[in-house]
Amino acid sequence: MSELLPFCKIKLQYLLEMVTDHELDDNALRVALYLALAHADHETGESRPSFETIGAAIGKHAKSVKRALNKAEAAGYLTIERGTNKGKSSRYRPTEAALKRATERRREGDKVVPLNRDKGGQSCPQSGTNLSGKGGQDRPPNREQELRKEQGGASAPDLPDEGQSGGTHPGLVFVPRGICFVRDWDARLAREGMTTLERSLPLSPHEHHLGFWLPARTPAPMGSAEWQAQLRRLRDVIHPAQDGACASSDAPRITPLAPRQMQGASRLPQDVAPTVGKNRHAV
Repeated sequence: MSELLPFCKIKLQYLLEMVTDHELDDNALRVALYLALAHADHETGESRPSFETIGAAIGKHAKSVKRALNKAEAAGYLTIERGTNKGKSSRYRPTEAALKRATERRREGDKVVPLNRDKGGQSCPQSGTNLSGKGGQDRPPNREQELRKEQGGASAPDLPDEGQSGGTHPGLVFVPRGICFVRDWDARLAREGMTTLERSLPLSPHEHHLGFWLPARTPAPMGSAEWQAQLRRLRDVIHPAQDGACASSDAPRITPLAPRQMQGASRLPQDVAPTVGKNRHAV
């Protein structure tokens, strides 16, 4: 059997098989989808959230989550390493058989479904389909949009494969704060001896969200040439941000006087007042 591909490259094939399984319980499907999309490791697909965490995310009771996981395990999609009540959480990972089927589907030419990890978007379909070779459907011209451009109106921002191409953030991808991708970056930066994104970069607003502009949505495999390029790009982004923070901290600060200090400064001491009066008469 051929070598299994990393989970991040066959995730959608794995999910597609579960979605099209008519025998799989709906609650089991929702739990498995949540694990794969929100907590799964990019290489192995393993996740370990608690029943309460899963239930809060999908609106189910912890007992319902437990039953759903058992059904996903019985259907052959998950392997569960059950934890204890002493702080050891359970581990969930796709079964080897399910990963093999997803790998075979990917290698047989299913290029439309998988997400491309490098570019962060869906792969372009093969030639000969009804879709454009540029990765989008052919469509008639939008006259209303053309009129707005002619009148100098603001057009919709472009969205290339790498993400939003902001004029001030070329080649970077916006990653909202608090999602699993930020945790992936923080874990990788810790292995490089660097601080977290919260401590290294300022929070930037983008489309009603706060987050960070990063070289990619997720870090590339450790030790790869792609990861080294991402790391260099990230350091180029971090250093100007830290320099700006240092410059602002070096600015002189004026400490206001307390109210009592201001009153004391406005009055002359008692031993000075007579001296001033004598000097005035002497002159």
